[in-house]
Amino acid sequence: MLKFAIFAVLLPAVVFGLAVRPCPNNAPLPLEVRVIDCYEEPCVIPIGGMVDMDLDFIPNRDSSTVDAALNIFLGNFRVPYDLPEDQRNACNFFAGRGCPVSQGEQINYHLSTPATAPFADVTVDLELQLTGDDGQPLFCFRSSATITAA
Repeated sequence: MLKFAIFAVLLPAVVFGLAVRPCPNNAPLPLEVRVIDCYEEPCVIPIGGMVDMDLDFIPNRDSSTVDAALNIFLGNFRVPYDLPEDQRNACNFFAGRGCPVSQGEQINYHLSTPATAPFADVTVDLELQLTGDDGQPLFCFRSSATITAA
């Protein structure tokens, strides 16, 4: 009976993904965000480990290119960090397709990037945004993560 109760508690996290927060720019949120081994905030990420997430979104307009940005915040301070250059072109990480994207179609985006940080044992906000060719966000969300020593 205990196994069933644990399964029932974890099932919504698996089915519905991670609850995320909107960005200050009021950009649309993705439909669902799934982070491997994380079902609630803050996610625990060891330095040197991988941040591995899948998310689904529906663009509210057409775009021939899509750029990705991952920003890290400690309170209101933006920690100096940029996605590796090869991961900034989000089109390369859309499941089974690339760009362009069309308004109203559901798209799966997969990000797997190494966790690098100059500090450990601190909780930060991660902000992931995909931006269309017009410079406006297709979506943006924030979630928290606790960075731990390797």
